[in-house]
Amino acid sequence: MYKGYQDTGILSRGGYVDLRPPKTASWVRDIPSYKPGKAKEEIAKKYGIENPIKLASNENPLGPSPAALRAIDDYKSIVNLYPDTTSKELRTRAASFFKCKEEQIIAGNGSDEIIDLVCRAYIEPGDNVIIPECTFSYYSIASKTCGASVTYAPMKDGLGIDIDSIVSGVNAQTKIVFLANPNNPTGLYLDFDSLSRLLELLPDQVLVLLDEAYGLFSRAGDFKSGLEFISKDKRILVITTLSKSHGLAGLRIGFGIGDYSIIDSLNRIKPPFNVNILAQRAGIAALGDTLFLEKTLDTVWNGLDFLYSGLKSLGLEFLPSQTNFVLVKIGKNANSVYNELLRQGIITRYMESYGLREYIRISVGLPEENRALINTMRKILA
Repeated sequence: MYKGYQDTGILSRGGYVDLRPPKTASWVRDIPSYKPGKAKEEIAKKYGIENPIKLASNENPLGPSPAALRAIDDYKSIVNLYPDTTSKELRTRAASFFKCKEEQIIAGNGSDEIIDLVCRAYIEPGDNVIIPECTFSYYSIASKTCGASVTYAPMKDGLGIDIDSIVSGVNAQTKIVFLANPNNPTGLYLDFDSLSRLLELLPDQVLVLLDEAYGLFSRAGDFKSGLEFISKDKRILVITTLSKSHGLAGLRIGFGIGDYSIIDSLNRIKPPFNVNILAQRAGIAALGDTLFLEKTLDTVWNGLDFLYSGLKSLGLEFLPSQTNFVLVKIGKNANSVYNELLRQGIITRYMESYGLREYIRISVGLPEENRALINTMRKILA
């Protein structure tokens, strides 16, 4: 025991220092924690299921890119070294993949880190951000962490992103508009004309963070990436990830793509060595693994079509999805159906935290996993 404390009389009963904990910023105390999907290990232990099926977190059902795994094996012996702090080779490969310039890209420890960097770079306490009412919850967490007030824009017809409600929420303090396109958890999207209209209506001081984590899965003919805007509009930053399309969720590889001025601002506050060596090398390899990406898209699209057919046969409503998941309306018994699926070893995502108490979200799995889901739901709903 350090005797200096005894001399000053700070020690309380039991030999512990009796001090109040440090006080966090007032706005941090009101931020709810992010709620992830349940892990397979948790369900296996709780219900005694040997190999649960996880269809909750929109992960790649095929696993990681084989090219990425080979790269990890090739470079695992040098993890004692710091990685390239600029992720130059990774950004060069990403520039080729996304058809932009290397200087227009910043690499991050997942796209979540890019969201954090944007909030830290552009938000001052008291600023305002606009977020659709039903979307990825981390936009709100990251914004509030920097002291922003959040305006939640009402959805169109309950579940679609409403351009007019976003624009009407803008005020002189608005700094950022967050958009997931396609949107999570609905799977719906904004077409190119709607996105163009939004950019025309927003004032110059507003940055648009366009999250295209699911963009590669879209089959809609009128869906276009926001990357088409970055050469002519300095207000837009597209973020994307290799988590879903390339099966690298556990390595955390994300990108922000936009005007040089935005990238420069983010680089000024980016932590050094933020993307580790194995993530950089795996990302470089995965971006060149076109065969795996094609197989992934084929698996997801066929899986969606199978789930649509199965859900229709069960008389369930669902939203047509441009992602690798489908949002399903179960009804008032959605929570009980979700829990019964857990007991049967199938993990989906109950949507109460998004305000959708009658819905569950189902990630596309392997063909046999999709069949098991539909067959199990048929028994539960019988």
